[in-house]
Order: sequence, then C-alpha cells, then structure tokens
Amino acid sequence: MQSPARAIARALRSRARATATPRDAAPPDPPSTARARRVWTPRAPLEPVASAYVHLPFCRRRCYYCDFAVSVVGDAHETSDAVTRGMETYVETLSREIANTPSAPSSRGRRRHHPPLRTIFFGGGTPSLLPPALLRRVLDALRARFGIDADAEISMEMDPGTFDAAKLRSYAELGVNRVSLGVQSFDDAVLRAAGRAHTAADARVAIETVRREARLRAWSLDLISGLPGLSLETWEDSLREAVDAGVDHVSVYDLQVEEGTPFGRWYDRDGGGDRDAAAAATAARPPLPRESAVIDMFRAASSILRDAGYEHYEISSYARPNARCEHNQTYWNADRGWYGFGLSATSRTRRGARDARPRKTREYEAFVDAMISIDAAASNDDDDDDDDGRDECAREDDATAVADTLLERLMLGLRTSDGVDARALREDFGARVVDEVFAVLETYPPGLVTATTATIALTDPEGFLVSTEVISTLLARVPSLRDA
Repeated sequence: MQSPARAIARALRSRARATATPRDAAPPDPPSTARARRVWTPRAPLEPVASAYVHLPFCRRRCYYCDFAVSVVGDAHETSDAVTRGMETYVETLSREIANTPSAPSSRGRRRHHPPLRTIFFGGGTPSLLPPALLRRVLDALRARFGIDADAEISMEMDPGTFDAAKLRSYAELGVNRVSLGVQSFDDAVLRAAGRAHTAADARVAIETVRREARLRAWSLDLISGLPGLSLETWEDSLREAVDAGVDHVSVYDLQVEEGTPFGRWYDRDGGGDRDAAAAATAARPPLPRESAVIDMFRAASSILRDAGYEHYEISSYARPNARCEHNQTYWNADRGWYGFGLSATSRTRRGARDARPRKTREYEAFVDAMISIDAAASNDDDDDDDDGRDECAREDDATAVADTLLERLMLGLRTSDGVDARALREDFGARVVDEVFAVLETYPPGLVTATTATIALTDPEGFLVSTEVISTLLARVPSLRDA
C-alpha cells in the first residue's frame, strides 16, 4: 500500500537521479505582455495552508506488509497501564509540536492571520486505538494553534475490532465526521496471510456500527489488491460486498512489497538477501498473484465500482457523487500544502520542499524538544509582517525550481481524473513546455491519454495502469524537465 506522500517522494527522487549531472538549462519562454504578472516563478507561494495530517502510531500488531512508523501495543492495550502512559506521553509531545509549529509562509498575512483548518486527517497506525479523551487533547491543540473551520472535514482511520458504537459516538461528538475503515479484504484466509488483526466478521460488525452513526457525513473503506492468496474472484467478491454495504468512498491500493517487512523477506522479487531462506518461507505461504492478475484486479475495481455509480477520481480513489475525500485532494493539488504532525509525518508548507519528522520515538521527542516556542520565534522575527510568503522558495537555481514544480504539476495531475489544466500549464510555464509535453504524449497509442487544449488526462483504466511509465517518459523526454 502506498501513501500519497510516498508516491510523491518517489517520483521526485526519480527526478533527482535523472538530473544528477547538471546541464545548461534553456531559458524559459518570455511571458506575453498580457500575462506577465501572472506567470509562475519559483518564489510563488502555495495557497494558504488549511489542512493537517496527524499521525497516531499505535497498532495491535504490525501487518506483514507494513513499513510505516507504528508502535505495537498488543491486544490487551485497554487494560495496560504502560500502554496508557505511552499514549498520554505521545499526545503530550504531539500537542507541544502543534503548539510550536509556525504558520505556513503562504498563510501569513500582515496581521499574522491564518485560515482555520478545513481538513484534518488522523492516520496511523490505528487511530481508533486512542481513547477519545486523548483525541480531544489533540483537537484542542489544533484548535488553539490554528483554529478549526465549523464545516471542516475531520477524518479518522479506524480498524475493525478496535471500536464499538459508544467509542465511535464519542469520536463523532468531538467532531470526527468521516471514517476510513481499514477492511483490506472480506476473505479470512487473505486477512490471515496479510497479518491483519481482524476477521471478515469483525469487518462486517464495524461496517454496521459506522452506518448507524448519524453524525458521520461520509465513510470510506480500504481494500488492497495483490495480497498473497488473493484471486480475481475473491477480489471481485470484496468489491461487490463494499458496494452492497453502501459505502460512500472506496480506496483501492495495490500491494507494495517493501524492504524490511516480513513480505519483503518472504516475497523477494528482486532476488536480494538469503534466497534459500526466502524460498523456504514462501513455500509455506500463499503466493503473490501474478502481475497480470493484479492488472486484472485494477480493471475489475474500475469496472465494478464505476458501474455502481462511483467516480474514479484518483488512481486509488473512488467516490459516490459529492463524496470525494477533501483532505486527500490536497495531496494531489500542486498548489496546496498541509501541516504534518507526529511520528514520521511529512508536511508541505512551502513550494518545493517536504519536511519529515523522525520515524523513531526518541528521535521524534528530541525533535519536538528542540523546537523554538511560537512566542520566542515571533519576538525574533522582524520580517514576518512584510514578506507575505513571497520569498518562501528562493533558490540559487531557478531553472531547477521551475522544472521540479513542472514535474510535480504533471505527476500529481495525471493521477487524477481531472487531469492537468493545459491552459494553466501554458500560462504558468509557457507555450514551449506544453508543446514538449504534447509531443511526448502523442507517441502513446490511442486510448491511453486524452490531450486537448484544455486538459491533459489519462484514461480509466488503461491510462491509469501506465501512469508511472508515462511520468517516467515525460521526465526523460521533455527537455524542460530533462535539461534543468
């Protein structure tokens, strides 16, 4: 399973490798007189930041595919004083981080005003392990530091078997109005092979509990394709059960076998490590589906969910009308940013940079301890009232900054059904850049890419299936990206 932040980071690392040898960059096209004041420059700020991701790392166990920063608390977490103290300590540290985080440069006005948060996403880990009283502290910290819009979307990842109706009601009373339920599969054998802590029966109970909570404006369900032992038939059964449950939103992730995880040891696709040990471990476990089967699973998800009335608005995301996840759309908009809080969380509060917190607890605590308090930072900042974020991304190499931003615009937009706004691309980067992009896309067979004077988008499902290849080809063959 690949998070949005991870997908972005990998693509940008690919660009860094491809441009390791600097070349003389051709100067950008001069803007027309009519557009001169609107053309993007490396110093252009993001839109005012109004989203926050909060990492709550606690899990009953680590799933076999998981390489996220988690803290395993076991099944007896509710009766363990040590676990309770650990959660309290983490929330105290998290609250201090929030309190001492400055507003994003693009959110600073002359009177130090910033917009209230419009989206908050509690991810993990398993956030639904956190007692409601501790969640209240985190929300209070966010409200005190940034404010929370009265109509904010507040999402929370929850796992079956970790909450009941009373606990969900407490979360909803605190303001949680969207639930993302980590089902992953409705097949018990597949769940066991993935190391999940819940059963299919647990998932069905959780779904009924979520459906009965009237305070929720929407709920989502996660499924993972490509898991060991998963057949196309079983996959289609899970998709249909999700539809029958009346879910508003479905996130469909393709399994990523990550180095350092049990799956990384058992299913060594690259041939590294101890091959004999890996082969012995794999022989006793269900095999991974073939790549062709995983492709068929992607096509099946597109067909079944779209036929049921869901919009395939991002490669991994399907929604009923007006049920898109507002927070996740922030990740796919190159002009938006977000605050990240907690262990391993990544924030994007200025163009061209992402700031990651440490993955280990002690290092994260030291990171927070070293933060300068907001009051102290304000007393030492003589220029905050005048910059309005204009200098947030000043760089020595403006050509590289433009190329990075162009890549980000293309990469993020091509993951969505909305695609890339070709008119804005021409306005911001010049006609030559758009011509270069179109020249590359014209080499693809019909049925993969839709390119007009208004929009550049990949088709569903065939274009989405080759999105990584398309982005890599653009990186290699568009001179404005390659030569910067």
